[in-house]
Amino acid sequence: MTSSPSTPSATPAALADLEQGMEQLKIANYYLRVALDQVADGVVIVESEASDPKSGPKVLFSNAAAAMLAGADPEAGLRGLGLNDLVAGDRDATTLLKSLRLAVENGGCHECECQLQSLRTQAPALCKWRVRAVFNSMRKLLNFTILISPAQASAGSAKTETKPAADDLDAQSELLRKENLAALAQGIAHDVNNLLGPVTVRLSALIQQVQEHPGLAQELQLVFAGLKRAKQFTSQVVTASKAKPRKHEPTDIAAVMRDTVEFAGAGSNVHVCVRNDDSLRLALADPVKLSQVLQNLVMNGIQAMPHGGYMDVEAHNHLVGAMGDGTLRPGPHVRLIVRDRGCGIAKENLDRLFRESFTTKPDGNGIGLTTCKRFIDEMGGSICVTSTPNVGTEFSVTLPAAEGSGTTQPLIPADAAPVPLKHGKGTVLIVDDEDDLRKVAHMILTRCGYEVVQCDNGQDAVKIYQSLFRTGTPPDVVLMDLTLRGGMNGTETAAEILHLDPEARIVCTSGSVTQEVQMIFLERGFVGVLPKPYEAGELTQTVHRVATMMKRN
Repeated sequence: MTSSPSTPSATPAALADLEQGMEQLKIANYYLRVALDQVADGVVIVESEASDPKSGPKVLFSNAAAAMLAGADPEAGLRGLGLNDLVAGDRDATTLLKSLRLAVENGGCHECECQLQSLRTQAPALCKWRVRAVFNSMRKLLNFTILISPAQASAGSAKTETKPAADDLDAQSELLRKENLAALAQGIAHDVNNLLGPVTVRLSALIQQVQEHPGLAQELQLVFAGLKRAKQFTSQVVTASKAKPRKHEPTDIAAVMRDTVEFAGAGSNVHVCVRNDDSLRLALADPVKLSQVLQNLVMNGIQAMPHGGYMDVEAHNHLVGAMGDGTLRPGPHVRLIVRDRGCGIAKENLDRLFRESFTTKPDGNGIGLTTCKRFIDEMGGSICVTSTPNVGTEFSVTLPAAEGSGTTQPLIPADAAPVPLKHGKGTVLIVDDEDDLRKVAHMILTRCGYEVVQCDNGQDAVKIYQSLFRTGTPPDVVLMDLTLRGGMNGTETAAEILHLDPEARIVCTSGSVTQEVQMIFLERGFVGVLPKPYEAGELTQTVHRVATMMKRN
């Protein structure tokens, strides 16, 4: 009697090779996602057969451009939506599904034109859909890859329609260009927030540990205020990139001056004199942008006086007469003046000062004053400059005054104290692919009394939660980063955990979550949102609040 051959067990070397291969596959998948996000056209991959006939084949993957074209958040993407949800009406849905069928019959490719339905409120846009059926080596259909781009005018159009069609195409191309720039801006802001994250957590905790050394604590507090302003700035970049105009509000110019000048002038050998009218009006402005303008002007003045000296920053009430003044409307205004006693600006350069890419600095790029002018123009104000070589330069910013006398909190004050730490108990699962931030969050939470488990990807997060859940001790809080590299993203990981345990308490953490988007994640089952970069105190307060909240029914 012959015994059947036993199945050989995997050797350690084979397992190591398999693990290495899986890791390389993850890396390749990550780089493929990054590469596809640089493509200007929309790219979606949909399933080969519709799991839900009503919504059509589901989207398995979408790049940033596809999400932007459809009016969706590029970070969340279109995954999970049915193809019928992306087109405007049954007629276009039928056309697109027919194109999928013809792509299979024709051996791979087919094109059609359909209206892409915006997920926001804008009207649908006519797009060209290039469908490719993807087969394996056995000619089994795997999925469909679809390239989406704004439709061009057809060659057979009447001459009278050619120009409007071309104009529409130009407008669509410009819109797509701006949306791609917006996606890039959001990506940069997200990365900057991730870089600020570990520093913000460490510094906010350190300040609370050195209170017995007032001088050191004060210096660290000034640096901390700068970090918080950087966070404000990146938040503003994300908001601005979503093309939603920020409302201008009554702003205390004197407070903006004090806080900004203290930060911008720290460590320099230039003494900045700050003065303002006692009865200074509030200005109708964006306080964060105004602070950036003032910081730019003050730092320019400091750089113009390398050997030190004095400069003035003043604010006065100003009245524009009935005839107006250039772009300024008649009525009360507030005028902000920044005056240095530096090298001055040559007369031939004054007219070019606010042009993009013009600079006289060896390491400059010319965007600082251009951005200042754009910000002031957006606020309905004006900015002008006078200068005399070897005497100095004076910038004058004039903004419309606000009605009434209410005041607002314009900025992060220079003496803003970190949020105090909150101790507690429980188990916290940290899911974040930023090693430094994950480790420092682990350290802070451990010091505050929590048991902490951590991982850097969604697959491991699900396994860890499942293991703890089966023992009857699931994590009290899960801190979930949205943009995990390779494999599942944070939203998908959270969905898997909530499917396993509907009572899971998951907090969304991300460097690119605006207030408008926060409600979306709360609707998806998250119990809270902790925007990056967060302070040690914000981290511990959020974890304590979530860990002690009542279970959902």
